[in-house]
Amino acid sequence: MAMRHTKDNLESEDYTKREKTVKTLFLICSMFALGLEQELTGTTLKDLIILTNSDYEVMARAMVGSSVGYIILAVLGGPLVDRFGRYSDLMVALCLSVSALATLLTPYTPLFGVLWALFCIRGMCAGLQNIAGQTILIGLWKEKATGPLHVLHFGYGVGAIIVPLILNPFLAVLSPDITNETSSIGQDLNYTDQHDNETVTSSQYLKVSRIKTGYLIVAIIVASVATVFVFYQFCYRQITHVSIKTVKGKIKFQELNKFIDPKKCTGGNRLYSVQIMGLLFFYFFNTIGGEIIIKTFLRSYSIDKLNFSGDDGSILNTAFAISYTLSRLAGLITGRYIPVRILVVLESFGLLVTTVLLEIFARHSKQALWILSIFLGMFVSPLYPSGMGWGNFFINLTGTAIAFIVTSSAFGAMVYGWLLGYLYQNYGYEMFLHQTLVCGVLLFFCTILMAVVTHSSTGIYNKTNTDLKEESDE
Repeated sequence: MAMRHTKDNLESEDYTKREKTVKTLFLICSMFALGLEQELTGTTLKDLIILTNSDYEVMARAMVGSSVGYIILAVLGGPLVDRFGRYSDLMVALCLSVSALATLLTPYTPLFGVLWALFCIRGMCAGLQNIAGQTILIGLWKEKATGPLHVLHFGYGVGAIIVPLILNPFLAVLSPDITNETSSIGQDLNYTDQHDNETVTSSQYLKVSRIKTGYLIVAIIVASVATVFVFYQFCYRQITHVSIKTVKGKIKFQELNKFIDPKKCTGGNRLYSVQIMGLLFFYFFNTIGGEIIIKTFLRSYSIDKLNFSGDDGSILNTAFAISYTLSRLAGLITGRYIPVRILVVLESFGLLVTTVLLEIFARHSKQALWILSIFLGMFVSPLYPSGMGWGNFFINLTGTAIAFIVTSSAFGAMVYGWLLGYLYQNYGYEMFLHQTLVCGVLLFFCTILMAVVTHSSTGIYNKTNTDLKEESDE
């Protein structure tokens, strides 16, 4: 018992500032790997349509698998991280390893069902990695986590910048006279035999898709990052990232209820916690839903509607990703000097203005799309970490609370992605602009509502002599 007590004390000992910084850097690397793996789809969407002989609507349905996977692991992952918080590093390592394998297999799968399942697996891994990684970071920095959260997601943005550069040499290049006919080409190929299929492909594409090589490169990078967290789990001093008591033996219903009870996040005020969580659900539903459709369809819209070349579409994606990433890095500064309750309103207002301008000018102007895509990345990027910082300011974000946020994000990605895939295929390319505008309006309305509901709250970290964890345990 004495040895066990000593071990527990060692595990509960906090990291030094230097150790926190180093581990935060590796968490940023994990988000970089996640950005590579998750942003593959937007860059290779047209190539996946070619390889699967499908269209935008079918691919959107397949991509729903990613959101379903997010939801599954959000429901299971929150209590899992809360109960087994000391194994969070191992969870991150496993998620990266499995997602690397699923990524490697994706371009080899012409069957819709298998492709959907691979997207689902990648979504499950991304969901659990998000929960475990952010729980580790919040456990490291506590009330100072807003800035590190922006930097953490900066890593995701760097991955989003790099992935088009990795994949662009392997993308198919369409003949100039069929640039806007990707969907019909995919449908026509369904009615040819294997020999004819090869003939049609070679005659209609200046360069055949070789994205399998690009996917292999990304999978290797993602798997290599996983080794760092294996080291942290088994070869480095552990700390307890989530301060929730582990009860040995069989989990009873009362114990499960204790894990998911909203009052745990506010030290006993269940109603207030439900209000905040409801606002966070609406906020992240629209934030991630809008972000997903922009990342997935921006390149396709530029090619289909405005006749961008494939290379120019990839450069546009990269320009968006650079703006997206720099904005998250800037969030480290803005999050330090601007109160988070004001910051989310400013960011959502910027997005609203940008989407209105897109709706007006980007229907026929290439220059407008180039310029406004930069501002789109600038205002979309900080919404997720700012939302996490806003939630962490008003409630205690446990693993279960983060899981709830991931669930709302997954629902948003699923609804937005599926809906736009259907509208884009059946009602025209301008549906991309319309749905982006709807997202901007809903997000601005949500942040105004968030400001009104919390205008009299001082935040959990301004309460003196209050330990939220101890209160909620009582």
